[in-house]
Amino acid sequence: MTKTIYLVDPETRVYVGPAPHPLDPVESERTGKPVYAALNPALATEVAPPRIPAGKRAVLVDLSWVLEDMPAAPAPVPAPPPVAPAPPPTPPRELTFEERLAALRGLVQDYMDAMAHAWGYDDIKTAVTYAEEPAVAKFQAEGRALRAWRSLVWASCYELLARVQAGETEEPTAESLPGLLPRLVPPEAEVAPKTAAPADDGQTEAAH
Repeated sequence: MTKTIYLVDPETRVYVGPAPHPLDPVESERTGKPVYAALNPALATEVAPPRIPAGKRAVLVDLSWVLEDMPAAPAPVPAPPPVAPAPPPTPPRELTFEERLAALRGLVQDYMDAMAHAWGYDDIKTAVTYAEEPAVAKFQAEGRALRAWRSLVWASCYELLARVQAGETEEPTAESLPGLLPRLVPPEAEVAPKTAAPADDGQTEAAH
């Protein structure tokens, strides 16, 4: 006849359910009759639990069953609130006409600084300081050329912006603006006058 054992949870000692008592295969073969295996008291007992009413559970304490209330079910974890979709990006504010004109003036200044830098100066402001410095003729000539060109560029720029403001011409772009400004012309190289060689009248004495 098969015996029944009663399994418990090894950690909580709570009754899990019945199971057949396993046989000891070695002793059963040696004796020629069924020999039940020894039980691990941490896992099972031969003592049947009492009737377990609703809301209770059986716990094995020192080889005896104790009825206790079922623990309350854990409160459900509330679902996270739905994530609101991100608002659409705000389109960039369109610049006013005055702001666009100011940006064009800034481009003109950057263009002149770049041209002066191409001639070896930090910017146009630095370059024109050489216009009244006669120590090095090359620097003075370039300073004068850049100073005169700067005046022509600003005059042309303000004339162009006035025409744009009056609706007489289209507003230039950053790419088209340099082509609408006066061209920078390098100063002409100063050529020193040649000194005429003295005429040989045939009376030059031979060197000693």
